[in-house]
Amino acid sequence: MFGLFNRKKPEPHLRKGVEIGEMRDNALSTVARLAELGGEIHSFRQTESDMAEVRYKDLNIQLPVVGNLLSLRLHTSIDQCNIRLCNTVSEKAFAYRCIDHVCTTCEGVRAFFDPLSGALTLGVQSAGFDEQFRADTLIDVALFMLEEGVMEARKYLGLPFTEAERPRVTQWQGGFHYGEGFRTFATATEAFAHFMERKYQSREVTRDATSILLESGPVQYDVRFFGWRFGYMVTTATRGFKHAYTDDERYVSIQERLACPVQSREPHSELTWNFRSPELSAIAYFQPDGTFVLGEYGFGNVNTDKNGTVFERVAGAQMLNVKFMTFLAEELPDELYSDESNRPN
Repeated sequence: MFGLFNRKKPEPHLRKGVEIGEMRDNALSTVARLAELGGEIHSFRQTESDMAEVRYKDLNIQLPVVGNLLSLRLHTSIDQCNIRLCNTVSEKAFAYRCIDHVCTTCEGVRAFFDPLSGALTLGVQSAGFDEQFRADTLIDVALFMLEEGVMEARKYLGLPFTEAERPRVTQWQGGFHYGEGFRTFATATEAFAHFMERKYQSREVTRDATSILLESGPVQYDVRFFGWRFGYMVTTATRGFKHAYTDDERYVSIQERLACPVQSREPHSELTWNFRSPELSAIAYFQPDGTFVLGEYGFGNVNTDKNGTVFERVAGAQMLNVKFMTFLAEELPDELYSDESNRPN
């Protein structure tokens, strides 16, 4: 009978008495609500009119207010790596290659040097988020991705690091769509690829266990799978920098140019694009073989028509990435970018 007085055990599907996966809100409000519950996410406060911050474990996370209403913008800095404190070409190359290491190792994580402070900044950003179903679970995963990025950056830099523990996500079992027809898909990756086929006349070329390769005119889009069903990344790659990638001086010149605005070459257009801007969400990095990858990360959701709006923002951002990389390639000298130098024999 004394078993009646046993302590109530914590239920795995509850977070401080609130059911995990039940928050339906934008990114900013979701983070604020999670911080109110306490635990690993805590101490949310608005520091400026357009900036808030929150603590996640031992990380200080910045959240631009406007940037987290329709989209997702989570940033953290590693002050021990600062491009402004690099005095030689080799020091700069080492710092820039940290970006490549993080983005290659932790797909979906963005890395750049802050234009004001010069500090290495890591981010999990998406052009589309909106008011998501199970938004708290998506934020859990985004914060893990950011933590993993910090771990890999510190490991590369030779700094002490803490292992990032991957969250268990079991809530999603399929049912992804984007508001057209009755067809659903097992993963957000498949739903996004089908969206690209329907909306932008892309054509599936091939698929394997890691990605779906689409083709639209001369451009190829690689839509990648993740370890969870609701994450996806769309990328476009070029080999045009491969001949310059291994030379530190030319490599640094490319990276410095990527951090500057690119002007549109279209008639009467004043639009500019900056791949490294904190306000945008482009993920730009070099793979170890010198292939340059340009992409966007996104979250999908089940049983909601809002995927269509979110997919549209992610696809639109990637198309602008491709357009302005084309403008940049036309501007760069052959010693930095050359199609001719990289054509297969």
